[in-house]
Amino acid sequence: MINGDVNEFIDGLYYGDERIFLYHGKKYFIQGYGVNKIPTLFLSTWEPPSDDYLWKQGGDEHNYPVKQFLQAPLFDGKTFWEVEQEIEWVDE
Repeated sequence: MINGDVNEFIDGLYYGDERIFLYHGKKYFIQGYGVNKIPTLFLSTWEPPSDDYLWKQGGDEHNYPVKQFLQAPLFDGKTFWEVEQEIEWVDE
């Protein structure tokens, strides 16, 4: 991960922390919050802005679905771990 520690980036997701990051010229935004008391992660584009989610998933009643996010082929058909070295953490 460019400009940050990947473990710190991921650790924050377990608490629903907001993260802004770049991948191949697109700026992404991921955050977590409860939906009907279920911890849910939401991924969208920050630039260009979008009201639609690229990905959203609820976890179990106590945990955000971080493992599912890391395993989902969201980045040109690749998982987070497959492109992690190309991701730049740019929280504003």
